[in-house]
Amino acid sequence: MDAQQPFFNEKAERSILAYIATDTSADDLIAQFVASDFYVELHRQIFAAMQKLYAEKKPVDLITLSDAMRSLYGPAEPALTDALVQIFSENQFGAAFTAKNHCEIIKAAALRRQLSEIIDKAKADLLDSGNDTAAVLDTTRQSLRDLVITGHSWKSMADILIETYDALERRAKGEEPSMPSGIRDLDANTTGFHKGELTIIGARPAVGKSAFGAYIALSTAKQGYKVGIVSREMTAPQYGTRILSSGTDVENAKLRTGSLDPDDWDQIVDAMSLFSSLNVSFMFSTRYIEDLRMEVQKQVDAGNLDLLVVAYVQLMQSRQRFDKDYLRIAYVSEALKDMTVDLNIAIIALAQVGRSADGAMPTLSELRGSGDLEQDADNVIFMHRPRDASDRFIRPSDRTMFGNLANNGLQYIAINIAKQRQGQIGTVPVIFNPARMRFTAIERSEPT
Repeated sequence: MDAQQPFFNEKAERSILAYIATDTSADDLIAQFVASDFYVELHRQIFAAMQKLYAEKKPVDLITLSDAMRSLYGPAEPALTDALVQIFSENQFGAAFTAKNHCEIIKAAALRRQLSEIIDKAKADLLDSGNDTAAVLDTTRQSLRDLVITGHSWKSMADILIETYDALERRAKGEEPSMPSGIRDLDANTTGFHKGELTIIGARPAVGKSAFGAYIALSTAKQGYKVGIVSREMTAPQYGTRILSSGTDVENAKLRTGSLDPDDWDQIVDAMSLFSSLNVSFMFSTRYIEDLRMEVQKQVDAGNLDLLVVAYVQLMQSRQRFDKDYLRIAYVSEALKDMTVDLNIAIIALAQVGRSADGAMPTLSELRGSGDLEQDADNVIFMHRPRDASDRFIRPSDRTMFGNLANNGLQYIAINIAKQRQGQIGTVPVIFNPARMRFTAIERSEPT
């Protein structure tokens, strides 16, 4: 080992190369390494040549290896020729027995080198006063996570089918159910929310998307799931007021003004007792997507998060600088999608859709103008509040109901499943009570 780089073992590297070069049963070792796992430059080149021969289904011997080396690097230098001869002359007695141990030595040394490089880069970035500390921390954390977890590997068809079968068995036993929205008709169309999926809920201003996000979060938590809510549009008391309104008969307006009678207070106390038992965590201070990822990672590592609701996408910032706002939103969108996959949680992100066609159901084309939301999302759900009974998103059989609902302070909301990678699209109508922040399915005697 040299003084500058202590993280390698030259004998172990040479032993593995000799084993691959002289034993035809050692071919499977080639798939376990990449060239950068070998620290000695000559060893890297030799292994790369072995990979070339392996890919071409050619035997590895002194002649073919020399030829592959010449093809990759040109005429061999004396040092390289000497290294090849030395490898083929290695005493291979017991090589198969020691191969596993030598593999572990090489892999451990390569991991140490990579970790050292990450630490050195973090130090250099921190010494640059122009770099944001939190951004450096996030980049370092991601590099560490990729180093430890990513472990890129191919899976065979059999592996995929067995893994899928195991997942189906867990679902059949109720061990891996989807997370409900709390609205029967919507869940029938979407099968609920699933880990590893990003769902965008979009609506024009003042349609009720924040109330809908809160309703889904609480409905999911009532089923025993662990939920996180991140809000950049409300304070803790504002969100708490909505929660209490949904769990009592006290109108949201009374809670906002504090004009409460003794019965109202009794209901509030009961609701507080009910909701306090739910496993729901809130964060109102997170402004940057990089900070959010770190905080979510902590919750996941603690086994305390199944579903994350983010309100809302356009309000999330990044510590990186972007010339155009849509690039920032695209970055946030991609980060949210990465979180669903890397951390195996479900994420519901609320998104504002512009007023350009106010009064009409939002479309995917409008969402595409907001970065890459539509592209990154597994599911896109739009909310639309019809203005009158002639709206085409009102079912013909519901037109009379529409007027009755309006007369009673209720709203007919059309929920359009505009994109669903694992299912069908379609529209589901629900009733929204804005005074109590509740959504309910429409009871029907017959299917329509």
